[in-house]
Amino acid sequence: MPKHQVWIAIVCLAVAGIAGPSVLAQDTHFKIYGGAAYVAPMSDSDVTLGSITDTVEAEQQVGWNLGFEGRFNPWIGIELDYVNATQDVSFGGTTIGEVNFSPLTATFDIHVVHTKVVDFYLGPSYTYVNWGDIKLDANGSGVTGSSEFGTDSTHGWGVSLGLDIGLGEHFAFQGGLKYLDVSLEPEGQSPVSVNPLVARLGVAFRF
Repeated sequence: MPKHQVWIAIVCLAVAGIAGPSVLAQDTHFKIYGGAAYVAPMSDSDVTLGSITDTVEAEQQVGWNLGFEGRFNPWIGIELDYVNATQDVSFGGTTIGEVNFSPLTATFDIHVVHTKVVDFYLGPSYTYVNWGDIKLDANGSGVTGSSEFGTDSTHGWGVSLGLDIGLGEHFAFQGGLKYLDVSLEPEGQSPVSVNPLVARLGVAFRF
C-alpha cells in the first residue's frame, strides 16, 4: 500500500477510536461532493535549463475536484479530496510545456457552524502530489534538448476551509479554499515552489 494511503487509513482509524462506538452509531454523517477546481500557484523559482537560468512558474488553470467526508459528531470530520488540473509551465515568461497537478489531500475538519442550512468548516491538511511528467512543446524542447522532464512525487501541509449551503435534507451547494505548501520537483533539477491556492465550487450529496 502506498505511504499516503497508509497515513490516511491511520488517521481515519484514530478518529474513529476517539469518537467511540456510541457516537459513531448516533452521529455519523457522510458527504460526497464534486465540481470545478481553480488552481492558482502563489510562488515560483529560478531554475537552470540547459545553460539558461530564469524563472520557472506553473500557470493558473481550471480542473476538477472530487471528495468525501465522514463526520463522527457535529463538530469533527475527516475529509479526503482529489484535484486534477493540467497546468502550463512557463520559463522566463514563455510557456514551454505543461504538467498534471493531481494532489490527494486529507483534512481534519472542524465544523465551526453546523446548522441544517449553513455548514462552515476549516482545518489543517496533509497532501500527497503525484506530478505527471512535464511535457515540453517546441519552446521547451529548444531550451532543454528533450521532449519531456520526469518529476518526483512530493508531499506537504496546508490549511483548508469550506462552506456548504443546504438544499433540503440531502443536497447542498459547496465551495472552499485550500492553501498547499508543495513544490514541483523535476528529476535532476532544483524544486520549483508552487504553493497553490485551490478554490473549488460544486454540489454535494449528504447522507
